[in-house]
Amino acid sequence: MNRYIILMLGFSISFLAYSQKKELIPKYLQLTETDSVYLKSVEKYIIEIDSFYNKFSQIKQPKEIYIQYENYLSKLPKKISGYEIIKLGFANRKEHFKKNKNRLRLVEITPITLKNGRFQVILTPYIAKLKSKRKLDLALSDWTIVFFEFKNGKLIHVETKNGGI
Repeated sequence: MNRYIILMLGFSISFLAYSQKKELIPKYLQLTETDSVYLKSVEKYIIEIDSFYNKFSQIKQPKEIYIQYENYLSKLPKKISGYEIIKLGFANRKEHFKKNKNRLRLVEITPITLKNGRFQVILTPYIAKLKSKRKLDLALSDWTIVFFEFKNGKLIHVETKNGGI
């Protein structure tokens, strides 16, 4: 009888732990609409990486995206569209630069802003070189702007623009 109760309890906990229902995910882990905008922006940036860098570059692009850590990006998942998302802050940057021979592509994501009636998030990848413990050289190469409009009570992706030097 005890085995039966333990077995049923185990199945119940497993079912609840792996269930995908939104109400069963703890509130602090659920994405807000703003979090979803950043997630969608990174997804659009990845499409740009795949369609440009991987198409026109002779060098195979790494499947890691280093993002400059900001509090508003804390709920971004660790993997998006097959790319590992690494949030780089002062505490872990030495480790990751060392792993990449003191050179990597670091993406800065701006907070969501409103311009000309549309919301936008700008993703700016830099070629970053760690010169010393406190000195980081950044070289700008291009940018991606992801636009959203407020329709039917939600922010909807409407356009992605790219530019470069």
